[in-house]
Amino acid sequence: MILKLFLAINILTAIQPFINQHSPITSSNPDLKRIYTDYPKDGNWVQIPKGTKNITFYVEAENTETVLFWLIPTGTQTWTERKLIGYDIRENPTDNIFSLTWTIDKSYLHDHLHVQALGDEILEQDTINLSME
Repeated sequence: MILKLFLAINILTAIQPFINQHSPITSSNPDLKRIYTDYPKDGNWVQIPKGTKNITFYVEAENTETVLFWLIPTGTQTWTERKLIGYDIRENPTDNIFSLTWTIDKSYLHDHLHVQALGDEILEQDTINLSME
């Protein structure tokens, strides 16, 4: 009986730091609020000036741990040609802004930026179109 009590106290003491921890994710459903860059949109396309070497993408997302940034060529059935260009991970419980500065490794852009917001068990995704003038 004393051994059982001793083991129970040890187990409860070991897990005590985790019992009252506040999870930074309030829902398992990520919520993509907005995807944007410093460059203007013309219709459905973000217009990037020719010769631009770097571009920063910003994502506002709630209930999200990690955001993946994929570059996908335009055209049909090009998902298999996608390239992961980066990711950003939540830094603290109130961090809802994710970003990636990408060094453009192409002389011309006419691609889609596909963003995936990963939550606890689910992901939400959206796409913006990129064009170099």
